[in-house]
Amino acid sequence: MSVVAAASAWLVPDTLVLRLLAGVAAASAVTGAVVMRRWDRLAGKQVAELTRARASDEWKHEERVAELETDLDESRELRAKLEARLRAKRGELAALRGEHAALLRRYATAETERASALEGRRRLAIEASAPAKALPPADADGAPRGTVSLYLKANAALDKLARVPQQRTSGDGPAPGTASEEATAEGKPEAAVAHERPAAALHPATRPAAAVVPHTPVRRPLIGGFDFFGTKTGGGAAQIEAVQNEDLADVVGAEALALHKAEAEGEFKSKAAAERAVGEVIDLTAHDETEQIDVAGLRSAMS
Repeated sequence: MSVVAAASAWLVPDTLVLRLLAGVAAASAVTGAVVMRRWDRLAGKQVAELTRARASDEWKHEERVAELETDLDESRELRAKLEARLRAKRGELAALRGEHAALLRRYATAETERASALEGRRRLAIEASAPAKALPPADADGAPRGTVSLYLKANAALDKLARVPQQRTSGDGPAPGTASEEATAEGKPEAAVAHERPAAALHPATRPAAAVVPHTPVRRPLIGGFDFFGTKTGGGAAQIEAVQNEDLADVVGAEALALHKAEAEGEFKSKAAAERAVGEVIDLTAHDETEQIDVAGLRSAMS
């Protein structure tokens, strides 16, 4: 407005109009200066307020950072304490596991001992309840018929068979009373002494050297060849046993030998049945008092 008044003063020649235009220009200039000054103050205040707010924000930010750092340090200390407590709890848990395993081992040992004791008692009960062996029946003539008499007769027969080759190699005939003495000694109690003779008595006794060399018996050729792989041992043993059974049958009689075999087989069967009863497996499930442990719960608690 002051610019318009100054420009119009150049165009108007009247003095009064010029003075009025000059006053209007001056008033407008003063008003503009006042308005500008006021705006300047308002702008300064706004800048000061913004600066103060910025400083306040910075101070608050620094305080917040300090608080967060303090909280971080405290959380680290708390974490270290919790880790120490966790390690201690893990150590206690490991110790409890070891004690639990030791208790389980002791319990298993006790159960094993208990089962062994029950098995021993059962065996003792079976042995106690087993019937006693009966004596063999006597013969019609009253003479006892048993294993001992059979062995005595067999031993006497073997002694007799052993004396025959010795008498043949000596070249001398048997003494006149030898046959009768042997025949009478078979049925007498003195024949029991032959059962106690050592094995060396079965072999022929050594004779003193004679002036005339006795005739050496000719060895008979062996039947069969050399058994390299030992495949013929079973058959030889069976043949020897058959020959011995025939010799015993010739001495004691076929009926006595059959009776002895029947008694031996019956005794073997009774022993096998007793052993089978003793070795029977016992089910101790009803006596099991094992405590059931929730393994899944323990694992979830550990994790």
